[in-house]
Amino acid sequence: MIKFIQINTYKGKYLDALVDFLSSERPDVVSMQEVTAGKLNEFEDKSANMFDLLCQKLGYKGVYNGDVKLEGDLNSTFGNAVLTKLPIVDSHIEVLHEFRPLTMKEIESEPVVWEQVPRHVLDLMVEIGGRKVHVMSWHGAWAAPPQDTEETVRQAKLIAQYLISLNEPFILGCDSNELLQSETIQTINEVATNIMEGSGILQTTHPKVHKIVPRGYLIDYIFTSQDIKVRSVRVPQVTISDHLPVIAELEV
Repeated sequence: MIKFIQINTYKGKYLDALVDFLSSERPDVVSMQEVTAGKLNEFEDKSANMFDLLCQKLGYKGVYNGDVKLEGDLNSTFGNAVLTKLPIVDSHIEVLHEFRPLTMKEIESEPVVWEQVPRHVLDLMVEIGGRKVHVMSWHGAWAAPPQDTEETVRQAKLIAQYLISLNEPFILGCDSNELLQSETIQTINEVATNIMEGSGILQTTHPKVHKIVPRGYLIDYIFTSQDIKVRSVRVPQVTISDHLPVIAELEV
């Protein structure tokens, strides 16, 4: 049995609360999006690498890929991470879309550019009970409000192809930026088990913090291969981000 947590970290805006939450939950794997470094941090230290801080404070290891970069300061990045206390066997970056570095003006005031930023799936192969398992993080192409676009569907098809190519069990956590009924999500559902489907969970955007309040959407998911058994899934209402964490107890 392993505990897997999916969370969009909101660029570390509630970093201390996030650390306290993860210290209390002690998951085996954390799939994270909006992990930042340098000037893109939403917490006070604009020179820090958020991934390094989390590994240091939690005693975890893992991999970070910051593919969104700030023009003129390539140490300031934004991307995905996977943290784990399990043995890491290998890692891989599956590129979905590439784009140039952004200016700070674009990042702060031009939301349309976020439809074009780099996207990838970060895949760590870990060992669980003697078996190799892929644990992954993905941040979906941005659309507001959540809706299918040619690009979101294209990237979903790439992810589906990648999942089909794997020979080992997999667990994929994501902030997809898409609704359950969308073609984007249904494309991945065709090749994976979406544990949010039928769970009774209706919202993963924070009901008080997220900028879309009072609206709320289910856009964060955990997908698994068929040989992963779901024992429980919950979404506690804690303020560690503008998203709520998805916590799953899974059996390989």
